[in-house]
Amino acid sequence: MQPKNLKKLNRLLCLLNILDSGEIQVQREARELDVTERTIQRDINDIDAGGFPIYKAAPGIYKFIEGFSLKKMNLTEAEASLLLVMQDVISPLGKPFQDTLASLRQKVLNAPEESPFYIKMPTGNKYEETKITRVLEKGIRTHTKVFMTLSADTSRPLNYDVNPLKIMNYDGFWYLLGINAYKQVRKFRLDRILDAINTDKLFTPTKNIQKILQESQNIWFGEKRDKKVTFWVPAEFAPYFEKKAYFPLQKILKKQKNGDILVETSVSNYREIIPTVLSWLEHITLVEPKDFKTLIKDILEQAIQRL
Repeated sequence: MQPKNLKKLNRLLCLLNILDSGEIQVQREARELDVTERTIQRDINDIDAGGFPIYKAAPGIYKFIEGFSLKKMNLTEAEASLLLVMQDVISPLGKPFQDTLASLRQKVLNAPEESPFYIKMPTGNKYEETKITRVLEKGIRTHTKVFMTLSADTSRPLNYDVNPLKIMNYDGFWYLLGINAYKQVRKFRLDRILDAINTDKLFTPTKNIQKILQESQNIWFGEKRDKKVTFWVPAEFAPYFEKKAYFPLQKILKKQKNGDILVETSVSNYREIIPTVLSWLEHITLVEPKDFKTLIKDILEQAIQRL
């Protein structure tokens, strides 16, 4: 086995051991294993592609689904990691060998007792290492600016000088998080970046970027959460909001004697919470601010007109 595969085998062995006893924290594991967060993310993708039931519990945190464990399957971490690294070894041999490995993996992962849990994760573009992603990863690691060409319409390409901060995945799509020449936080879809070049211009990385990402719910996050939205939740549904944060920086401001609760969330952009608000609108009552209530009303009226 080649040295790079041996290194990967050791990483997978470590990550599977962590998964079987708890959760992977990408930032922590990258630091402990002395590799980049992107390397850990690729290993996680390999574990997922290998058929092991892993899901994203929170930004940068991954777990096995409830009810699954290697021990329950009488499979050791060493055996599981070897099965995964064989994907890289078998791949050049062609489809018949790949199909055989897939069949073997399916048999091994067919646990004797079916888990009562099912978690549906979003699917989307698979992360692929390309010339562009290598440029972006280098810029992030070395804190050097990247010059890139991007466009949603290839007939109208635009050029950007960007301080690359993170490569992210939200709802199945990959993005580059960066700071543009106007010192604004921007997100760029990777599949819309036509070209990227490393420069020798250093930049100072944003200190609070990890905090910003941890507070995010979707791609519409920003640096300043200066918009506050409040709404009443009836007692019947209050336990859901008491046990789970459906909104960014969600907190309960007040609880009535009848069990109703007043909830507040802080956002950068109303788009960050519109889908969640609409999904709960049948049960909650919006309080403030007035412009957000008007925005939701306009959305509903336009939707009714399209029916």
